[in-house]
Amino acid sequence: MNTNTIKATRIPTYPIIQPRTSDQHWWERNGTFNPGVTEYQGKVVLLYRAYDDFRISRLGYAESEDGINFTLRDNPAIDTNPNDPFERLGIEDPRITKLDDTYYILHTSASYHEIGHIPDVRGSFGYIPWRVRVGMRTTKDFISFQNYGVILPDIKAKNAFLLPEKVNGEFAVFYREHTETGETLKVSYSTDFKSWHNTTEITWPKAETWEGFKFGAGSQPIKTEKGWLMVYHAVSNDHVYRLGLMLLDLKDPSKIIWHQGPILEPETDYEKMGFVNNVVYTCGVVQRDNELWIYYGAGDRVIGRATLSLDNIIY
Repeated sequence: MNTNTIKATRIPTYPIIQPRTSDQHWWERNGTFNPGVTEYQGKVVLLYRAYDDFRISRLGYAESEDGINFTLRDNPAIDTNPNDPFERLGIEDPRITKLDDTYYILHTSASYHEIGHIPDVRGSFGYIPWRVRVGMRTTKDFISFQNYGVILPDIKAKNAFLLPEKVNGEFAVFYREHTETGETLKVSYSTDFKSWHNTTEITWPKAETWEGFKFGAGSQPIKTEKGWLMVYHAVSNDHVYRLGLMLLDLKDPSKIIWHQGPILEPETDYEKMGFVNNVVYTCGVVQRDNELWIYYGAGDRVIGRATLSLDNIIY
């Protein structure tokens, strides 16, 4: 039985970013959600997923002094590459990790296989041969971006993020792989994002009811004295998305040493009703003093914000 008493608080109790619907902003008219989050030059920065009329995703840019009131650019920060066969449906759900002076943006590159192919992922419209891969861009200034393309070309994966520190001099990339027998959370190591080794499957504790359908990564990890703390997402068998907390071991981040939830679940109208109903889904947080600011997609349409005091977490 889940006895979780840790709950995040919605501040504010309304969406902080909603789709702009003018012709100028056609590229985000149907949704602004699932933002990657970081800090740059003292501001909270969001790279959010934006849906156009044809459900193609790009990444918009928003920045804020106070973490609530955001200024948005008129054009996407990162557009999808129409000549890249892995990005035929765009780039989705970015997670941002800073190492040294570089921001690493891992995202899902979404496309189709050829007709007749088995889809990579289960879910709605299961007859469509979806293809998902992990792609990456980097930036130092959020103006110019280097495109690495797909970094795990042979792996059907989503929900990827990069650990904020190297492990034995190597990058540690986490992702959820989709296999014929189900979905597994894994970590793999590389020095160049081309060759990979020591891939390890992360053992998940027995799923609770609210995690019954699937679970996956959420925010980029935050380093604490106890371990790498991150907010993750899970989906129940009745397809309700919720958020929980997970702690990874500092020395061996392939080990989950604690998890608890849910800390946030759909309650408001904008979370219960949207392009997809009953969704709260995060791709990023920032830590301010002893508080987590959690930015999340609500209903696959708008962006909400919730806060959680680290003092309230009992490990």
